[in-house]
Amino acid sequence: MIEHLTLLNLDPNVCIPVNNGEIFVLRTCQRTIVLGFDNFHEHIEVNNTKTFDVFEGKSAYKFLLETICGLKSEVLAEYEIVSQFKQAFCEYSALPKKSSQIVQLFERIFKDSKFIRTNALNGIGQLSYAGIARKLIYTQNPSAEVLILGSGNLAEDLIKLLKKKHTLYICARNEKKVQDLAVAHSVKVIPWDKKEHLVKFKYMANTIGHDEIIFDENFFNAWGELHYESKLFIDLGSPSVIRTSKDKEEGVVRLQDIFKKSAVLNEEKMKKINKACNLIDQLTEKSFEYLVYRLSDTKIQDLSTYEKTL
Repeated sequence: MIEHLTLLNLDPNVCIPVNNGEIFVLRTCQRTIVLGFDNFHEHIEVNNTKTFDVFEGKSAYKFLLETICGLKSEVLAEYEIVSQFKQAFCEYSALPKKSSQIVQLFERIFKDSKFIRTNALNGIGQLSYAGIARKLIYTQNPSAEVLILGSGNLAEDLIKLLKKKHTLYICARNEKKVQDLAVAHSVKVIPWDKKEHLVKFKYMANTIGHDEIIFDENFFNAWGELHYESKLFIDLGSPSVIRTSKDKEEGVVRLQDIFKKSAVLNEEKMKKINKACNLIDQLTEKSFEYLVYRLSDTKIQDLSTYEKTL
């Protein structure tokens, strides 16, 4: 069965039909991944895209592993992609008619990716969106008050990185998540219905991704008039919820700016990336062999022998 694994690598805004459990779908700011078996893409209509990459069998497994390890990201080895995979898998697992083959495939992918990050990419977290955001804020003001917008995994990553040096505030729609984060990390809460007070913060990091515009030109004009110098609004949300003509020279940093910031990697980081690539090649061979047996009717004496090879 695993030999018939098929993966589509599509544009981020592509339209995918309703998922009945036949396929797994992951959406990020850089791509949409659709995964299934038996050339499923020949039987579904993929809208709003002219070309896309198709990977099959072992190549599909390798591409999936490279992606979850952050090696296909603009910010190499960034960790946020893991949370996106886990969220997408959680949504897939809740479908009434999910594929047991896809479930077992991802159990293996999560195990392999953890092994690679632990043994090759440990300590490379400064390349993450949250890590770069922390550096930008700290460079401007090492003890600034910072407002975190959003309450998801990326927001919590930012809180963990910033709380040692900065006084933190949080504002988001989900009151329960906000309260949980506030209690867990001792951050102060700005109620979502009091958004008019947000403009007073010189330093903000947005993690909210949504189709609606939350912070428009009027907001940024008022923010700019209030804070003439030393201000920063870092937008990490996808899709972006901001609309303004202001750029990084005026204190507004977007995802594309974060990508550029991470483009130059030092020699030590590249060594880790290369080690991860070598491990991915090795694990793809071993895990694919394991899954061939696991997902077929072939009986072998002890599957644990494949585990020991790792």
